[in-house]
Amino acid sequence: MLVWKEIEYSQLSETAKQNLVLEVNLLRELRHDNIVRYYDRVVDKTRSTLYIIMEYCEGGDLATYIKKVKASQ
Repeated sequence: MLVWKEIEYSQLSETAKQNLVLEVNLLRELRHDNIVRYYDRVVDKTRSTLYIIMEYCEGGDLATYIKKVKASQ
C-alpha cells in the first residue's frame, strides 16, 4: 500500500523549493528498515504540485507518535 505527500510549491520561496528538491533526492537514496521507503515523485506543473509517493506506515508520523508518548507520561 502506498501514499503520497502532496506539496503545493507555487508559494514557496526559492530556498524552500531548493530544500524540497534536496528532500526528494535524499529520500530516493535512503534504504533503511526504520525510514519510510520512497518510490517515486510526480510533478503536476499545471497545479504547481509535487507528489512524493512512499510506503504507507500505519500509526502516523513520528512527530505525532512522540507527542502521544509524552502526553501519556
